[in-house]
Amino acid sequence: MIGILILTHGELANGYLSALNLISGEEKQMDSIGLYHESSIEEYKKNVTHKIKELDEGDGVLIFCDIFGASPYSATAQSYKELKDYVDYRSITGVNLAMVIEAVYCRKNMSLDDLSQHVQKIGKEGIKELFDITERIDQNG
Repeated sequence: MIGILILTHGELANGYLSALNLISGEEKQMDSIGLYHESSIEEYKKNVTHKIKELDEGDGVLIFCDIFGASPYSATAQSYKELKDYVDYRSITGVNLAMVIEAVYCRKNMSLDDLSQHVQKIGKEGIKELFDITERIDQNG
């Protein structure tokens, strides 16, 4: 089964796990790490690297990050040298709850590459605006 790690600024990562647990119950082989003001970037990177190794049971790890290029995402990029021969992982930015839920439900039946592509599609397709949708419904009767 593919491991899942959520990396964000502050409590957001824990919030995603909390929401997921509410919806689907507690999941195994899944964790989150928040970055805080008092966090050392070097210590954060070490924690991220350790957690990626810990979550991998042979099928790889899918990592969700909040912002492209920010410290949580950079930690996954900086971990690559150390992990490239041991752990297969993908790091996706722009995380949203729909992506996390979909990853949990599909991770047992998909390869890491397929799952990565699939959840990115889900994330993009899940962005909607209320009045755009209701306007289309009104027009189509």
